[in-house]
Order: sequence, then C-alpha cells, then structure tokens
Amino acid sequence: MFAKVSDYFPGLMRALRLNRIVVVAVAVCLALVAGCTREAETPATHVVILGLDAGTWDLLDPYIERGLLPNLAKLRANGTSGPLQSMKQSSSPVVWTSIATGKKPEKHGITSFVRFPTGDTGKPGPVTSTMRQGKAFWNIVGPRGYDVAIVGWFVTWPVEDVNGRMISDRAHWGEIDEKGVFPPAYLNDVAVPTFDEARAAMRAFMDFDYDPDLVDKDSTDPAERINYLVFDRFVRAWIRDTYYLRAAERILEDGALPRVLALYLRGTDDVQHGFWKFMEPEPFGDVTPEQAARFGKVIERYWQWADQAVGRVLAYYDNTPRLVIVASDHGAGPAVGVWKINVPEYLHLSGSHREKGIFIAEGPGIRRGERIDDAEIYDITPTLLQYLGMPVGADMDGKILGEIFTGALAKRPIETVATHDEASDLATGYVASAADEKALEHLKSLGYIDEDAR
Repeated sequence: MFAKVSDYFPGLMRALRLNRIVVVAVAVCLALVAGCTREAETPATHVVILGLDAGTWDLLDPYIERGLLPNLAKLRANGTSGPLQSMKQSSSPVVWTSIATGKKPEKHGITSFVRFPTGDTGKPGPVTSTMRQGKAFWNIVGPRGYDVAIVGWFVTWPVEDVNGRMISDRAHWGEIDEKGVFPPAYLNDVAVPTFDEARAAMRAFMDFDYDPDLVDKDSTDPAERINYLVFDRFVRAWIRDTYYLRAAERILEDGALPRVLALYLRGTDDVQHGFWKFMEPEPFGDVTPEQAARFGKVIERYWQWADQAVGRVLAYYDNTPRLVIVASDHGAGPAVGVWKINVPEYLHLSGSHREKGIFIAEGPGIRRGERIDDAEIYDITPTLLQYLGMPVGADMDGKILGEIFTGALAKRPIETVATHDEASDLATGYVASAADEKALEHLKSLGYIDEDAR
C-alpha cells in the first residue's frame, strides 16, 4: 500500500489547501468588485426626476442631521449633491421651464406667471405650454425610445402628445380632459383629494382646529385670518401635492415603469411662504408663543411628508437601475430685511425666495458622497442628455455637469447638435382654460401677481 503525500508533508498540504482557499476568495472578491464597477459605469435604464419647490440646504441639512429625511439623506450619501443656482427672477414657471429646456427665459419664452407681465393691455391669464418656444427634455428623449411620464410639472397645460403620459399642472383644478391629461381620459378615476381629507391629514402637521367656515382673507378677525392662512398655505398645497403623488403612483403601478418619470411637488414652497415666521419668530416680533407652538413645525413636517413621497416613488424602482435627480427651482429664507415682500398683510408672506436651491444626482455612473458647487438650473437637461448618450443642443445655455460622472460615463465623448428645435416647436400663443380664474386667484393669494390684476 502506497503512503499518501500528506503523510510525509502534512504542513505543505495544509499550506496548499489554505492557498487554494485564499485564491478562491480573492477571485470571488475580484468578481464582486468587477461587478460593482460595471454597475457603477453602466448608465441606468430609467430616470426619476423629482422637483421639490424651494428646497434649501439651510433647512434640509439640519433635518438630515436629525434623521428626519432618510430618503433624501440616502440619495445624498450615495450620490453627488450641492446648491443649485437659480436666477434673480425666481418665478416658478420661468425657472421650471428653464430646467426642462436648458435655456434662459428669453429663449424658451416663459417670462412670468401670466401672459401680460409688462402691463400690456388685455386680461391676464396664467402662462400655458403653447407659449413655450422649443423642446423640453420630454420632447427630446421621447422620440429616441424613452417613454415618459410627466406629472404636475409647471406649464404643462395644455398637455402635449408625448411618447407616454402627461398629467398637466392644472389637473388638480379639475382640468382632467383632453387638454389636462394625455392620453385623453387617462387617470379619470384618480380623484382630487377632498377638503375633508386635507383636514384629517392636517393633524400630523399642526395643532390647530381648522374651521373652513371661518376662512375669510378680508376679515379683521384674527381667527378668520389664521384660518385663511391654513387654507391657503397648507390645505391647497397638500391637496395639490397629494393628487400628483397619487397620479404618479398610479402610473408606476400601471404596467412597465416609464423610462423617464418627472414629478413636481410644490407644497414645500407654499408652506415656507406662509409658516416661516412661526418656525423662526424672532425676526418678525408678532408671533405669540401659542402660535409658535401650533404652527412652528409645519415646514419641518411638510418636508418629512415630501421625503416620504420620495421614498414611495423610489420604492417602485428597488429592482431597477435608475438615475435619480432631485432639484428645486430656488431656495428660501425668512422674508425680512432686503428679502421682505411688500404685500397685503393677509397674504402672510413670512418666507421668501433665495437664489440657491438644491441639487442631488444619484445612481449608476454617479460619484458617491461628492459635492458640487457650480450647478445651475440650466444644467439639468444637458446633463441628462449626456447621461443618456443623446446629443446636447448647442443652443442650450446650460453645461454638462461632467464632474458628477464616474467610470465610462466620465469618458464618454460629448455629442452636440445645433438645436433640437424645429419650426413646428414655435409657440402658438396663449390658450384660455376653465381653471384660469382659480389659478389667477391662487397666484394673487401667493403674492405672485398684483391684487388688482383682472
């Protein structure tokens, strides 16, 4: 009988076995690293763009540090983030159109909230998508094979014939017809939340017994004035945002995920305009301790609601490689000093805009845990097109934020075209809507247009 080699060299055999284990372990680790690297370098198959109005790191940083915004915190930790420079005229329809087109207002044609911003004769009306010059990102990526879902984005009424679905920014007013929703009749069964729903939800945001029968902006009664504040700055905001969140979730549940989803939530701006002085009463001097206790957490809790909305949307993409872009049109702060807004007292404008909003990009091919300081509102669309491997319009005013890319994306050549626009993309002019009066009244209540505008 032959002796085994291990009988003569037991130490050597143990070493060889150990070496084999180490080799296998190293091979597994290298495979995992290679897999992770490939995942990081390969662009996502889907894109989620989340527009959160009036976001400011001055508030969000402390909220994140306290653990109040876990979803935004995760995106920031796993991606690249920083301030987003806006324009001095931070009118939301102007800025959100600049974000969507990569162009300045003089190019895209949306220059105000209404169609007569410079005192021209005629009755003012809210700006419409038919006044926009040129293509938005959804018009560019759609024909290139990316079906889109655009939900609540500013200046999308009347809706466009897109490759996918579009829920206009007036659908929550009841404009759920062929001009308010595309395809026509889509989401007709998604109801606008009721005032009773908003009143029930209110308990999570403030300690206040809201009475809709006491809503009177012209009253001198403090109780009626405070009820109007709650109605105008919270109830309407929550109803609007909840409707578009539900519409987005319905779309995400309806078959295959859209290749590009864009969801805009505006309520963060509304509550900051209305409730800032209760959160930070010192500069104002007219806030009682009882009011601060009742309303001082409204802004914080609304941002928590918005963070939960982010989490609800992204949960649909748990098993799908996706790029996430979070952007705001401008920042915010207390309306004091040079930032004070001279409007009637009943408007309760204790919060005002700042030029720096927020920007986050997270997903495959995006640097992790990095900061960017030179991002501007015009950069979103050029950067999106570069990420997707599509040509960037040379007539766009924004730049590609190439420093946020890693791996193969960082090395991808930049392709340009003179313009994506065609003769058919020229504005066709203002279109009246049944919801014009509601929209104008709301713009007046927000202080965005003069009270005497008729």
